[in-house]
Amino acid sequence: MGGNRLTYDRKPFLIRSWTEVSTGANGNGRFRMETEYRKDGWNMPMRLSGLMSGMDTESIIQQLVEAKKTKVTKAVKAQKTLKYKQDAWKDLNKQIVNLYNKSLTSLRYQSSYIKKTTKVSNSSVVSVITGENAMNSVQSLKVEKLAKSGYLAGGKLELKDENGNVVEDGTVTGSTKLSELGLGAGSGSIQVRIGNEVASLQIDENSTVDAFVSALRTAGVNANFDATNQRLYVSAKASGEKNDFELLGMDGQGVKALKALQLSYSSSAVTNKYDEIINNQVSTTEARQKSRLENLTSVWKSARENRQGILEKMDPEYIKKVNQALQDAGKSIQLDENTDYDNLTEADWEAINDAVETVFDKASADTISGADPDALEAAKAALGTWMGNQMNIESAEGQLEKNADGTLKTDSEGKFILTQQTKDEIAAEVQKEVDDAKAAKAELAAGGNSGQKTAGEDALIYLNGVEYKSDKNTLEINGLTLTLSATTAPGEEVTITTEDDTNGIYDMIKNFFKEYNTLINQMDKLYNADSSKGYEPLTDEEKDAMSDSAIEEWENKIKDSILRKDSVLSTVSGAMKQIMLEGVEVNGKQMYLSNFGINTLNYFISADNEKNAYHIDGDPDDENTSGNADKLKSMIANDPDTVVSFFTQLSQKLSDKMFDLMKSKEGYSSAMTVYDDKKMQTDYDDYTAKIKELEKKLADYEDKWYAKFAAMETALAKMQNNASAVTSLLGG
Repeated sequence: MGGNRLTYDRKPFLIRSWTEVSTGANGNGRFRMETEYRKDGWNMPMRLSGLMSGMDTESIIQQLVEAKKTKVTKAVKAQKTLKYKQDAWKDLNKQIVNLYNKSLTSLRYQSSYIKKTTKVSNSSVVSVITGENAMNSVQSLKVEKLAKSGYLAGGKLELKDENGNVVEDGTVTGSTKLSELGLGAGSGSIQVRIGNEVASLQIDENSTVDAFVSALRTAGVNANFDATNQRLYVSAKASGEKNDFELLGMDGQGVKALKALQLSYSSSAVTNKYDEIINNQVSTTEARQKSRLENLTSVWKSARENRQGILEKMDPEYIKKVNQALQDAGKSIQLDENTDYDNLTEADWEAINDAVETVFDKASADTISGADPDALEAAKAALGTWMGNQMNIESAEGQLEKNADGTLKTDSEGKFILTQQTKDEIAAEVQKEVDDAKAAKAELAAGGNSGQKTAGEDALIYLNGVEYKSDKNTLEINGLTLTLSATTAPGEEVTITTEDDTNGIYDMIKNFFKEYNTLINQMDKLYNADSSKGYEPLTDEEKDAMSDSAIEEWENKIKDSILRKDSVLSTVSGAMKQIMLEGVEVNGKQMYLSNFGINTLNYFISADNEKNAYHIDGDPDDENTSGNADKLKSMIANDPDTVVSFFTQLSQKLSDKMFDLMKSKEGYSSAMTVYDDKKMQTDYDDYTAKIKELEKKLADYEDKWYAKFAAMETALAKMQNNASAVTSLLGG
């Protein structure tokens, strides 16, 4: 008997196998052909047999399986039905939560009813936003000035040759140097002053246009080079006087640089600054000397106080080296936990500093000689703080007068005294600034200033005769936000009227009922939906036999009725309707929505599933009640307290009931959910497991029948082979 022989058809997954079942007298073998067609991958075989019996065993088995398949189909359809119900509740629950969180929440709080509105007689001058704290009033407004930003428009830039002549048709770019704009060699100083803030810029003939623009921006102003118009523009970053800026050349070269950039301008603010520097030379010198003395005194005292702490934190290894250096120098001082720092003399401190320097010099020498290449870096890390602190002491003492014994000299008030050299250096520094200011002033006065500077200004208004200033064109005054857009004409006054916003309160209530009606109508529509008896979710096989439109119509029929007569839906909608009908007590009187002209329509007039919707009398958007007297708006205007009391109480009752309905229930529902979402999901998951189990049983059942028919075919094949063998022996 031979083994299996296989051939593969070119069609996907079709396998034929021939199994040798006998060998004839002539040596030719007899084979049985078996065919297996893997329909959906290699794990779902469809076996074709019946070659010996002549029976259509495939059809027989499929009929047997189909009878068992109903359990699987029933479970799948039940799971799909549950999914439709989950989706329907998710959509409806979203609407319920939305009503609860938005319009209903607004209606609950009294602060929501504090609405004001403001009208102005000339909206081209001012617009007004009304805050919650605004008072009902009629006010008069005059706008004298609008707030402006400081602005500097430069003249047109011109390229110049080496002789200072304008280059015809020359184009300036961001990379153009100031030397190409006519600036001679030399460095100049320019200041950007914004209030009390001063930024100094150094500029020379090699500076570029782009570099200067970047420096201005860093200094705190807006700056731009407009290549199209060949001009520079500078502006303050905010409006108002305090945010205005000045651009000053602080010496002759600085002014020349501004002229080359076409940004030089003459104004009282600029010339006054030069005069201030020139005229205050003496007082400025004295002030700086005083400031220098105070700074040196502070640095000296602080550095001396730091010495003990620095030594206490120093690396113990280097403390040992410092102690050794002290010992080698014949000093009795030793640095340890017992050191009495308070009683160390100046000579002792000097000895300690000498020892630190000795250790540092030794480390430097070891590094240079190669004996210890890392010694210097280690010494810097360990001794650097001490040495820096000591330099501060020595620097301060170098600028202060000393007595013969080396101690610092003091005046009659106990203050240190600057050395004459230090005083002279400060005086020379101020003198240079004065000379530079004189040169700058002279250069400015020489003309050629093409920059146009607009000063920053504050807004100035009079509200009911009271003056108000602001660096912005938006002012907040007593609950009103005024945004200015123009000045008033001579003799003109703008009237500003603030009053209760009746329409705002009305619209808030109307919006609530719009959302409530949409929700309650949807609930009624779902609950009263037509029955879908006879309709079940479609299987894939059933969909294959239908058109897409027919499938959609079929499924919509089921989905539209999925919450028909649903008990949870009935409970939720019923509870909401009951609250709306009950009313509340206001000032000892039971009041209902009808007292405010809010009612449902006559049963026979209202459309299907809209019988529980509320309509407001006089609502221009409601064709059913627009012709009725507007009772709600009238009560808002004439008795707002009653309106507020009623609707805050009613909305609170409805909110409490809805919150109670949306409470989480262990194992059944999540928070903010009115339906049993957790239970439904558990049931859905159970169906998934059940379907899997039923499908396995169905597959086992199918395999069992294939095995039985295969055994029958094998038996028939053996009988035929035996008969063939007998016939062959008899010479047939």
